[in-house]
Amino acid sequence: MTLNDLKKIPVLQTRSISYAAEDPETHDYIVDCLQRFYKGDYGEICEDDTQANNEDLKNGYGHILAAYPAAFKLEGRIYIEAHFDKDNLTDIDYTKLLIMYPDER
Repeated sequence: MTLNDLKKIPVLQTRSISYAAEDPETHDYIVDCLQRFYKGDYGEICEDDTQANNEDLKNGYGHILAAYPAAFKLEGRIYIEAHFDKDNLTDIDYTKLLIMYPDER
């Protein structure tokens, strides 16, 4: 499984992220973070978390967590977290990609 496979699942965001994304610069920054995520740039996480992300991706199930610094109208770091199972990529009960603040996790 690759990060490119995760592009098949819907991207959700919390209400507070959605509100911040009404600002065009903030929206563009969030899209940039998402593009980085799909390229395997998980932002500001430790090496152990990067290895865990890559292992779950290799196995085809689990979750990937990325963290990016605040910018523009964001009120702090943002997380992008994907929960996935290669056998259920279209089932929202199993597969989700969510953009949120850390305290919304």
